[in-house]
Amino acid sequence: MKPLALQSPTVAIRVRPARLTDAEPLAARCWPYRPFATVYNLLLRATRSAADGRGLGLVVLDGQDEVQGYGQVALWPTCAEISDLVIADAYRSQGWGTALIQHLTREAVRLRAPAVEIGAAATNPRAAALYRRLGFEDSHTVMLNLGAGQEVVQFLRLELDGRQME
Repeated sequence: MKPLALQSPTVAIRVRPARLTDAEPLAARCWPYRPFATVYNLLLRATRSAADGRGLGLVVLDGQDEVQGYGQVALWPTCAEISDLVIADAYRSQGWGTALIQHLTREAVRLRAPAVEIGAAATNPRAAALYRRLGFEDSHTVMLNLGAGQEVVQFLRLELDGRQME
């Protein structure tokens, strides 16, 4: 059986490529603690990566087409990396993160990445549990500054070589 990350996302949860105009709703709903310029620059890098064919930023939309989440995938020399995942508090634990990861994993397959990695801060065990449930396996840990000083980040990996999407 295919890992959940490689299965088709639910059609009820809609995504679209991120735009620079998404910075304001993302800053307000998902990253209120980050400066607007930081969110804008994140989207700027994601849109440039998409234009270069090296990645993609996606936003998750609610029923009123309001942005309620974000994630991106970037192609590196040895794998693709899913990062900057966030879902607005009101939409967590409802399958939105799962669907977003499934869409981003599909993009990694389309980019012909041999594998995809995703990191979870040690202080966020729920994220690591989700990634494992989706089929990612523990790979390595690194110390990173995610905004509040150095902390342990567990990277999980899903091999994509020869994988087909559902």
